[in-house]
Amino acid sequence: IWALMVIIGFTAATLQLSLLVRKYLQFQVVELSEIKDSMPVEYPSVTICNIEPISLRKIRKAYNKNESQNLKDWLNFTQTFHFKDMSFMNSIRAFYENLGSDAKKISHDLRDLLIHCRFNREECTTENFTSSFDGNYFNCFTFNGGQLRDQLQMHATGPENGLSLIISIEKDEPLPGTYGVYNFENNILHSAGVRVVVHAPGSMPSPVDHGFDIPPGYSSSVGLKALLHTRLSEPYGNCTEDSLEGIQTYRNTFFACLQLCKQRRLIRECKCKSSALPDLSVENITFCGVIPDWKDIRRNVTGEYKMNQTIPTISLACEARVQKQLNNDRSYETECGCYQPCSETSYLKSVSLSYWPLEFYQLSALERFFSQKNPTDQQHFMKIAQDFLSRLAHPQQQALARNNSHDKDILTTSYSLSEKEMAKEASDLIRQNLLRLNIYLEDLSVVEYRQLPAYGLADLFADIG
Repeated sequence: IWALMVIIGFTAATLQLSLLVRKYLQFQVVELSEIKDSMPVEYPSVTICNIEPISLRKIRKAYNKNESQNLKDWLNFTQTFHFKDMSFMNSIRAFYENLGSDAKKISHDLRDLLIHCRFNREECTTENFTSSFDGNYFNCFTFNGGQLRDQLQMHATGPENGLSLIISIEKDEPLPGTYGVYNFENNILHSAGVRVVVHAPGSMPSPVDHGFDIPPGYSSSVGLKALLHTRLSEPYGNCTEDSLEGIQTYRNTFFACLQLCKQRRLIRECKCKSSALPDLSVENITFCGVIPDWKDIRRNVTGEYKMNQTIPTISLACEARVQKQLNNDRSYETECGCYQPCSETSYLKSVSLSYWPLEFYQLSALERFFSQKNPTDQQHFMKIAQDFLSRLAHPQQQALARNNSHDKDILTTSYSLSEKEMAKEASDLIRQNLLRLNIYLEDLSVVEYRQLPAYGLADLFADIG
């Protein structure tokens, strides 16, 4: 009997031990949330892009200097011939993929966009921004997007302690008789304002997927709440501390890794790349939307291709097929080898708008914003608006100089209909072109989501004992 009991006990202990070991080897995790109040908060990277990628001022300048022949030839080419995907060939992306450096020359510069910059109660300049290129928005500019060792730590909340930008979107009148082609299949362009991306410091911005629009004529406040995600590596998880493969200057994020994986898949299957995805420097690989020898085709309309004939775009069709496949089937993700970073900061956003700038302060604002600028660099619409408002201000200034009872003179000053129209036109010009953007922390508390082993080695030994 004793032997039987020993055998039964040993068998039960062995079975229990095997169950405990199996439970341990599953390496399951639990996620705990904790509010931390005593740690500094990383200020995010902030990327801004003009929603209208092309500067009409630069186009006008190129026309005046006879430096726009390639642009004229491309527009003439797309109107002369037919394409299976006319929507794409009339798009900003096709313009960039076929003209390259010419497209970059007429995109916006930061020195033209950025009128005023303050961060944490101190002045900032264009030197605090880094530039990147996006196939849909062209030139984009990132604050706090430089070296990872130069991270900005925040210790105060509110708009006064965050980033405050005053931006001019360069909304100028088009050349007489010239109009763009509205693309009904594009849901992100053909509007005025800036596209803003608030993303983890040092990470790759994705304006189309993660950005939001800020309109001109308003002061936009973006309040942020920081979230910290701490994940476990092997054997409990598969997070990684590696930098982004293919673009070493950026931190790894799961989304950016997948975008690069899509680009590699496209290059492998179509032997071309897409301007809608992060660019990879691969030799002898062109964009899928490139029309080889389009200049020669345009010049010789009676040769291989005749006027109004449809020109084949095989690579573009391949890109569309692969993109549709990737968007409808996520099984490709298992081949990409993309993993979440072991430590990652994200931000909850709340956005509010207010009318800006009030007409009462517009002249003073213009004089302040552009007092340091070279007159030749000041945008045409700003010269007109400032001139209008300055002329309207003269009668009041004369009243102030005449006597001390100037309040009555100011209140009784009357303006003609043309002067009122002038004031309205100046105000419209200002509000159609300027915006203020405040991005700040609402709370210094950080919500940390931390992974912990659900059943660790200490738990195993305790249960065995």
